[in-house]
Amino acid sequence: MTIQEIMKRIKLSEEAQCVVQEQKMTEEDYERWKVLFQTDLKMFLEEWKNQNEYKEKALYFYLRLSCETYTCYREQKISDKVFDDTFYDITIWCEECYRKYGVYGLKELWWLAQSMNMKLFRLGRLQFEPIVIEEDMVGENEVIPKGTRALNVHIPAGESLDLEACLDSFRNAEAFFGEKGQIYVCDSWLLSPELKKLLSEKSNIIRFQNLFEITKVYYAFPQAEQRVFGEVLEDKSQYPEETLLQRNLKKYLMDGKNPGIGAGFVKNIYQYI
Repeated sequence: MTIQEIMKRIKLSEEAQCVVQEQKMTEEDYERWKVLFQTDLKMFLEEWKNQNEYKEKALYFYLRLSCETYTCYREQKISDKVFDDTFYDITIWCEECYRKYGVYGLKELWWLAQSMNMKLFRLGRLQFEPIVIEEDMVGENEVIPKGTRALNVHIPAGESLDLEACLDSFRNAEAFFGEKGQIYVCDSWLLSPELKKLLSEKSNIIRFQNLFEITKVYYAFPQAEQRVFGEVLEDKSQYPEETLLQRNLKKYLMDGKNPGIGAGFVKNIYQYI
């Protein structure tokens, strides 16, 4: 697999492809960075950002890593579709980098490393990450204890959160990971119970949220603002009102409220699929 082939498979824009083709890196430098990436990701991230034009260089470097990851996919007999869908995340974050910084590159280097290291897979609409739960999740009638193996559910940007597409993803996950009755956990603004005040019960977001038992809400970061409006502004009156959710969330925020981030679990996905 070559960089050119991967760029076409993940539908990277022609403009971004031109940026990649302009990048230069010796084999010696590539191997040095790759070893650091594989052995000490934290140090890699710190050192990488000290380079000039590190976002553009990251796009090239991560595409080269993707070529090697593809070989691992083949060895483990993971389908090309799963590879293409998983690594389409590069395209999503490249477009986001251009929107925010005006350059075709990558900023979310830690996050994308999870795909490079085969710790995260996109199986249809949703992404799944095998994890071990780090603290008890206490539901109304159920406790998922610390140390339990689970699949962490992530929701990529760019598509409608269609419930049937999400349920298909859960079916795919049951088959892909080879264990029926997985425990699924999710940590997202989409699980904030406050959204039920802003959207109807028939909305895709609320229908998705209702799959989970919410165990806590926290306020470490205004994730809802970032996802719904694309940025976080001090002056909430400057947010756009192009969708129903934007209009309702804007008013909610201007009233001094914060929806927070919800965390929850699904113990028996088979009641839905």
